Order: sequence, then structure tokens, then C-alpha cells
Amino acid sequence: MKPHASSSKTYNEFWTYHFFLEGNLQAVLNFTRVNLGSFKSPVCGADLTLMGFKGRNYSVAREYEKKNFVFEESGHKLRVHEKIYFEGELPGNHHVRFETVKKDVAYFVDLTFSDIRPGKVWGDGVFKFGSSEAVGIYIHIPSARVTGIISVNQDTLRVEGRAYMDHTFQTDLAPALVDAGFRYITQAPPLEVGYVLTPDSKFEGGPAGYGLRYSGGEAALLKPAAIKVLSHARALKSNVPTNLEIAFQDGTAAALRREKDVLQQSTLHEFSGFTRKMIKSFMGGEVLTFKGMGKLNGERPMAYNFFTVD
Repeated sequence: MKPHASSSKTYNEFWTYHFFLEGNLQAVLNFTRVNLGSFKSPVCGADLTLMGFKGRNYSVAREYEKKNFVFEESGHKLRVHEKIYFEGELPGNHHVRFETVKKDVAYFVDLTFSDIRPGKVWGDGVFKFGSSEAVGIYIHIPSARVTGIISVNQDTLRVEGRAYMDHTFQTDLAPALVDAGFRYITQAPPLEVGYVLTPDSKFEGGPAGYGLRYSGGEAALLKPAAIKVLSHARALKSNVPTNLEIAFQDGTAAALRREKDVLQQSTLHEFSGFTRKMIKSFMGGEVLTFKGMGKLNGERPMAYNFFTVD
């Protein structure tokens, strides 16, 4: 959970939560610190996506100066704003809060975690890209129970459900390192989760990332050996995998089928026109995200959070 040392002018770090709540409500909450090199000063922030909140989707992002990024060791609390933070030492306890107003819309998320499954990491969690670049992936919360409140303006829901969380860092911007990334989280026992990346073609070696597969309460670590995309479909003017197979080093595999996108979105969706073109040009590409529900191995319901670089 603790932030890693920033190691480059384009170092970026993310704490990503995915919530699966009653009434088919999903929420994705990211805490970030971002370095864009010479393009702009370093910043921190958070973004919230609600999918199926009273029949609608919402997305909001907040950005703050780097000095707002604070980690308090004593309470394991990371905050980017006094009303936007997470806290609690895993796996004992955890709590997240996101409260903001943007464009006259008020957003509020306050969720408390319990029954937290301990996370596991492949090795030290660091995957090398060439001689000087790296990505870190840490699945801190494979699954947990959550209860609390989510509201948009005066519409308030008391919610309960399950949560997943991973922590990642990258020593360069995503378009310079990877072509695509695939998160998946099963929605029925036995639990299986994973986050794997396809490196850019200039890097030798196989996929980065790992998965966890539970059996009898024990988690087996899964290291990907290869990713094979079996079919694509056009979305956001890009070819996006609809069926892919991740082969693991232990001889098993995970067949992921992307069936129904609940949300298709660019990470630059809040920008438009010249500004968007400038950022895309500087980054060397645009990250397109696809969140929805599908199947694992043809039959098991799973949530997915895929991205591709355009």
C-alpha cells in the first residue's frame, strides 16, 4: 500500500479499487500520482467511475498539486485531498472516502471493508521491461466485503457488496511500455483474479503481471507465460480483444471472454480538441478502457477491466 520511491521524470503510480455492489452497481476508484516529464508539473489526484447508479453512468476526476499527496505511516493513510483518501492496515481493516463537487454535481463515496482476504505478490512484484524500465503490480485485496454510502447529488444509496484492489507503478508512461492490459475478477466462487500486461513489441520476453486462483481457501500464484488474442471487435475506433487466452507457467490457462461493455472510455475523456491532441502526442498514444461483464473459461461470470493503447 505504501507509495514507492519515484524513480523517473515519467514515474506514475496507481491504487485501483473495483466495487461490485447490490443492484448491479459497480464503481471504480483510482488514486494516482502522475509525472508527465516536461509536459507539466507533477500532480496527484483521484477519479471515480460509477456504472449503473440508478440507471446511469458517471465519471469524475480531480487533480491536485503534488504537495497534496501525503502518506501517513501510522494509520496507513494515503490522501490527495482532505476529503479524498484511503486508510487502514491490511488485512485488518480498511476504509475509502471520496467527496467532491465538480460542474455542479456532488459525489460522495464512503465504504468500510471487512472480511478482507490477504493479498499475495509474485516475487517482489516488479516486472522488468528491457534494461531500465519496470512495472510493479501488487494485488493487495483479492476480495473483501464492503458496506457504506454512495451518492450523486441528493440521490443516496446505502450499499453492500464485494471489492478488489491492486496497486501498480510504472517507470514510464503506459504507451511507452505496453500495448494492452487485462484485469479480471470472478463473480462467483471459487475466486480467481488477475492483472496481466502485454509489453510493447520493442521489449523481449513474455507478459507481465500475475493472477491468484483460490481452492479450499488457499491461493495459488499464477504467472503468465503467453497471451493469445483469439478475436477482436471494433470499439472506440480501435480493435479490442473479445476472446483471449492467458497460458500460465503451471500449465493451466484462463480463457477470458469480453461480452458486454458497461463503459467504454478514454483516459483523456475530460479533455477535448487541441489539448487532447497535445497530451496524446506527448504520451505517444491514448489509453482506451473497457469495463464490463463476461465469462471465464466459457461459464464463470467475471468482471473485466481491459485497456488498449491507441
